[in-house]
Amino acid sequence: MRLRHPDWPLPRPDAIHHVVEDFLTDWTAPNAHILPLRRFLENCLSTDLRNFFAESCFLFAFTHQKLPPSCQQGYVRMQGLVGSQELRHHAVQAGLLQDYT
Repeated sequence: MRLRHPDWPLPRPDAIHHVVEDFLTDWTAPNAHILPLRRFLENCLSTDLRNFFAESCFLFAFTHQKLPPSCQQGYVRMQGLVGSQELRHHAVQAGLLQDYT
């Protein structure tokens, strides 16, 4: 970027995200690729890009002025995550939901 031509048509970026890649790259690796990219985009957009359960979106709606996009697009429009016993069990084990049973 420092060595660019003065008449270069593209503007100077505010942030750059570098991705390490090779023939064996696992693009679905949560900690190596997905998490750094999500954090970079969250920083650029100044918003939270995680997906939340309906219970968390409900709490966000009453405690925050701005809802995360997943809550705006899903929970507020009555399109939350489709739940199952297995999904609820994993969420309780991870500490994301309360166990009401």
